[in-house]
Amino acid sequence: MQGGEGNSSIHILSIPFPTVGHILPHVELLHRLLLRGLTITVVVTPKNLDYLNPLLSFQSSNRLHILVFPFPSNTSIPHGVENVKDVDHIVYTPRFVTVLAQLKDPLVQWFQTHPFPPVAIISDFLLASWTNPLASQLNLKNLSFSVLNAHSMFHWMELILKHKHDTSEFSTKLVLGCIESWGIILNTFTELDGDKIKSIQEEFTKHDRLWALGPLQKEKDSERVSIPQDQVIEWLDSCQDKSVVYIAFGSQVRLSKPQMEAVASALEKSGVRFIWAVRDPRKGNEDEDNEIPDQGFEEHVAGSGRGLVIKGWTPQLAILEHRAVGSFLTHCGWNSTLEALLSGVLLLAWPMALVEVEHSAIAKLLVDELGVAIRACEDLNSVSDATKLANLLSESVSIERPRPERVRAMKLRETAMAAIQKGGSSDKAMDGLVETLCSLKPTKN
Repeated sequence: MQGGEGNSSIHILSIPFPTVGHILPHVELLHRLLLRGLTITVVVTPKNLDYLNPLLSFQSSNRLHILVFPFPSNTSIPHGVENVKDVDHIVYTPRFVTVLAQLKDPLVQWFQTHPFPPVAIISDFLLASWTNPLASQLNLKNLSFSVLNAHSMFHWMELILKHKHDTSEFSTKLVLGCIESWGIILNTFTELDGDKIKSIQEEFTKHDRLWALGPLQKEKDSERVSIPQDQVIEWLDSCQDKSVVYIAFGSQVRLSKPQMEAVASALEKSGVRFIWAVRDPRKGNEDEDNEIPDQGFEEHVAGSGRGLVIKGWTPQLAILEHRAVGSFLTHCGWNSTLEALLSGVLLLAWPMALVEVEHSAIAKLLVDELGVAIRACEDLNSVSDATKLANLLSESVSIERPRPERVRAMKLRETAMAAIQKGGSSDKAMDGLVETLCSLKPTKN
């Protein structure tokens, strides 16, 4: 199926969810579908258009179309905000889902007047509560794209439907919407998640239309970095192999003042070289979250040349892939986890999600089941002991005391890389997905 121009008659409508951790792997999924010759229309609002640049630069033919809708008018989201990264995701994700549902009628109108309408919808799994009804109304199939792995998905479905762990209407709708989708696409690979994919099929979906296509790695340079990449690489070039600790907690997590102080103190005590990516504090920041300690930490770091403190976006993938980076203190977001595994760095797990199904489930998988990561701290509400964290940071880049977790991580990296190569499990799954999409019949208007 690779590069099959004969597939161009198959038109897919894509609806990503507007937050960085969702839209970037979604873009990579679309990239791979374009490589196999499909025609794709992507739905986006104006302020998220830049995230599609990797597709626009790659695809010069007429098989990629961008459908730009104004962000629906509402009073539940701050004026001018079109991406969840700019607000508290726990509070605003349900609001975004509700507001974006207003695109349903414009999409129906677009479909009914299109000379070459799509045969299926691929939408972010957060949107399934309204993209499933949209697909049904248009006599199409909706496939939910999940940025979670199958372990997390299964755990999430179990907690909501069997144990009633979170009985909020929004969570229940999310789970049911995903299960009721015609198919599910997962950013993972069979060798890692095959048993849980089977469990989802047997206990929840009751069908086998699940495709593990990952790792779907972020496109390079797709984020709005706040420091020139060349400057970061130049600094890393001056460091020894595997000697640098990279610290980042994703696009949404913001540490409390005690947590920030613990990390800063640990870095001082450890003596390691480091890059610390610090998200901007929230507007109206009364709790002083994500504020760098004011005891001259930044000045000392800058003066010693031992580390970089980067505020805002960082060129994360380029950092992780650099030979000098040896370990990664992370919140265990799945995108960051995959990037680290593919880059061969040692993961230091500090899960930060408010809901257990996300980062905590991933941390348990990495630390307890696979043995490819070391737990640095328990959860979002924990404050790491600075001395213990300092020792862990030092050990994670120590040449004298190589960690067995690193050896296992390197083996998992080889498996992940093999999955996306020609003939690998994810490559074959992609062929299967394309074959399935090509079997669908266009709806006549």
